[in-house]
Amino acid sequence: MQENTLNPTENTTKPSLPAWFWMISSIALFWYLMDTSSFFMRVFAPEYVINSMPENQQHLYQNMPLWVNIVFAVEVFGGLLGSLGLLFRKKWALSFFIISIFGILAQTSHIYFFSDAINTMGTPAIVMPLIAIVIGVGLVILAKSASSKGWLQ
Repeated sequence: MQENTLNPTENTTKPSLPAWFWMISSIALFWYLMDTSSFFMRVFAPEYVINSMPENQQHLYQNMPLWVNIVFAVEVFGGLLGSLGLLFRKKWALSFFIISIFGILAQTSHIYFFSDAINTMGTPAIVMPLIAIVIGVGLVILAKSASSKGWLQ
């Protein structure tokens, strides 16, 4: 008769996590779901929506380079997958958040240096990219910390 014994070095239970970890992870998922919605609205905006914009915003929208939408997708889907990784307690969450940061920084460089977005959109064109950077960096720090504490497998 063989006994069911566990190897003492084998960790079969995951450490419990503080409630704030779940709250931040859930908020991050919600943030990136909203960002995903913005991505699809921007990329697949019908002509009548574009035509309803003020003329300067139409110009900004119609002259946006393809690479900006590509890095927007990198930011959005990297963050979305990173958020899911946190909720599923996976180490790969960190990699996706880092990928997302590259997308955020590339988009921000376009907004700040290569377009007329700040003059056209005003303060939101300055503030929103900064908020995205702060959130992205915060999630990288969270994922790295959670991974080092053994919270992510």
